[in-house]
Amino acid sequence: MLHHYCVIIQYSSKEKKTMVTHIEYLSNELWFSIFSYLEAHDLFRAFINLNNYFDELIASRHLLYNVQFNKNDHSSFISIIHCTSPEILNRIISLQWIAKPRYGFLPEFLNKNISKFTRLRALKIEIHPRQTFLICKILPELNSLEYLSVKSITIKALLVETIFAISCLHICELINSHVMRNIECSLVGQSYIEVLYLTNISIDVHSIKESFFDHIPKLKRLELSGLIQTFKNLSSWITNQILIYEKIPIIKLKCKSNRITMVFFEQIQPIMSMIKYFSLNIYVDIQDEILLENLINDWWSIIEQIEKNNISIRISKQINIADTAKQNGAICQ
Repeated sequence: MLHHYCVIIQYSSKEKKTMVTHIEYLSNELWFSIFSYLEAHDLFRAFINLNNYFDELIASRHLLYNVQFNKNDHSSFISIIHCTSPEILNRIISLQWIAKPRYGFLPEFLNKNISKFTRLRALKIEIHPRQTFLICKILPELNSLEYLSVKSITIKALLVETIFAISCLHICELINSHVMRNIECSLVGQSYIEVLYLTNISIDVHSIKESFFDHIPKLKRLELSGLIQTFKNLSSWITNQILIYEKIPIIKLKCKSNRITMVFFEQIQPIMSMIKYFSLNIYVDIQDEILLENLINDWWSIIEQIEKNNISIRISKQINIADTAKQNGAICQ
């Protein structure tokens, strides 16, 4: 037999008041530190209109916000902004879209309120190619922007040129979400970007005397990512910049594929001596003995010289369906 017990704890009004009072003894600085770990939506839901003390904390100009939009709560956040202080936008330091975007919403929201985002330091956004002109209009107005991540089906030259003209930007991530794309652009002056992440992208400039990397002399970290089929173009782009690459302290190469051949390793051979981090996630057919032999005997000694490696190799075997069916038929008989 199961016995159910119910314990009821009752607080007197005096005890409740004491609990609230003890919470309010914490310093404002400590509360600001606690709030900094909370996303703005959660912060507003939990503390707004709780009491005068927390309303004053939330209204303080010392409290800065990190905002993440997703498909479910962007409208609720907009309603919160309209119901609270108009200075809320001035205190947003990080803004990002973490779910599949509703194309148009975030760029239009930024464009409408651009003068209020005076402290925005980090922006992560996914745009449609047709929104390129609008986002290029917005970015130069964000005078505190230090980190920018842009994902699009097609990263256009205008976007690259605009981004590399932002003097306050130090970290940039460009993600071309489909096939490999080589972007030819015109860059004027020098960029202050120190960390650059490129996915399925190579960049050239319209100049015989200058390379793309001549415009980013402060670059300290470069990460290149893509599928195996994109690395033929990417490796040739890297080879053309080989003297520049030797000056970059940290270079990471990440590639992923369902199938791989020795052609891939031949393509990246010229740059292997410069790579400091190598991430490889591949499938290898166990019947491809030449690939396995070359990988173990010829390439492993090269890979071992890289400072950090993250290699995942899955061995698979192609099954001949006709032979399998014939074998199963023989067993059934």
